[in-house]
Amino acid sequence: MKEILVKWQVLGDKLPKGGNFLTRHMGRIIFRILGWRVEGEFPNRGKAIVALVPHSSNIDFFLTIAFLWATGMKASFLIKHTVFWYPLGNIIRALGGIPVDRSQQNGLISDVTRQFHEKSKMILGITPSGTRRPVNEWKDGFARIAAAAKVPVVPAVLNYRTRTIRLAPLIEGVTEVRQIMNRVRAEAASGMPRLA
Repeated sequence: MKEILVKWQVLGDKLPKGGNFLTRHMGRIIFRILGWRVEGEFPNRGKAIVALVPHSSNIDFFLTIAFLWATGMKASFLIKHTVFWYPLGNIIRALGGIPVDRSQQNGLISDVTRQFHEKSKMILGITPSGTRRPVNEWKDGFARIAAAAKVPVVPAVLNYRTRTIRLAPLIEGVTEVRQIMNRVRAEAASGMPRLA
């Protein structure tokens, strides 16, 4: 199998940075071993929501962490609260994980919107499907947060057939939730979930 070389972007000055030489090296090794590549560049915005679509496997989590490490970007992500058991919870928090209890209404949207207003830089990853199982309806929380906080959305489209993460064009200046959802759905059409 021919090795795919990935040319990693140099992050813009507005993006939050994290990690070090070792984590960048490890992230790039993971991509090389798994045979994945990235198409497009992450926009130079201090605040954004990344909509990861389609979400179909636990491998998505490892690809996300490898991408963050490989680029040196610092980001947070929402993840179900049930994985925050000791000691795994400490590791997930250190990686940027924010626990979400999906079984109850808990003011998450207003809380995350407030964090976007309070912080000078914040990149937040969300999976609109809310689960790895195939679903007909996505949760609109990511679009509601984007509209309320007035932050752009970066669709990150996974294609397991081509082993590609495509950073689709930025959705910016859109404050209507349904329109944000429709634009991300249109981009997600080029993705391919993991089939087994």
